[in-house]
Amino acid sequence: MPNLDPLAYTVGLLGIKIGQKKLNISTRVFRPNAGGSGQTIVDSGTEYTFLVEEAYNKVREEIVRLVGRKMKRGYMYGEALDMCFDSVHSMEIERLIGDMTLQFENGVEILINKERMLDEVEGGIHCVGIGRSESLGIASNIIGNFHQQNLWVEFDLRNRRVGFGKGECSMQV
Repeated sequence: MPNLDPLAYTVGLLGIKIGQKKLNISTRVFRPNAGGSGQTIVDSGTEYTFLVEEAYNKVREEIVRLVGRKMKRGYMYGEALDMCFDSVHSMEIERLIGDMTLQFENGVEILINKERMLDEVEGGIHCVGIGRSESLGIASNIIGNFHQQNLWVEFDLRNRRVGFGKGECSMQV
């Protein structure tokens, strides 16, 4: 399986919801195929979340449906993020998109609240923190550190499990 990263923390992603709408994405796109493409990993070393083409297209389709006329046409940040907006619209965009939920095996869900959907990337431009994994030259789903913020992520190496819990990272200890 040449594309499968055996050292990555693979998780069983099943689906994605934006607002209350579960997107029509086949669960097979979140599973490695015979060549390893499609693996879903948790990676604190990757800034944004990246999805394989089929999943990304469904997410983008829903974002365009919700706020498309406000998107910054022809703009791409870092050759990876293309769902971008001028800052004057950012709070309205967050409200229109709403929360995103990543749904995993065993009923585990990660809620990414609307305030964590957009990142200010440069000069007052905000982009949805999700890109196509193909822009990285890979065919895997990656949950990057932008969407791990305000979460405790626990890696249980002995039992080969990953756990998530709410955290408040803005508080000082």
